[in-house]
Amino acid sequence: MKSFVFRVALTFAVLGYLIAVGLYFAPASWHFRSGTVLTICPPIFLTMVSMTDPSLTTVVVILAPLNALLYGIAGFLVGLVVKGVTLVTGTAL
Repeated sequence: MKSFVFRVALTFAVLGYLIAVGLYFAPASWHFRSGTVLTICPPIFLTMVSMTDPSLTTVVVILAPLNALLYGIAGFLVGLVVKGVTLVTGTAL
């Protein structure tokens, strides 16, 4: 069971990292609203405060790992809830 929670957390973390890097490469013509970007990648707030566009290095080294951490925590919590529900209902994963 512990490996299930770890796999869910790791999957969410990888997804969070890829989302942050993907937002860097998204074309400007897509016109994302700032609220949408902040919802899917909260660490972007750090660049909004400084009013600068982040470089690829900043995204890969700082913003994407922070986003991966947040998504990993969310995945860990989702994994624990799923594990708890399966223990209560008696179903197997």
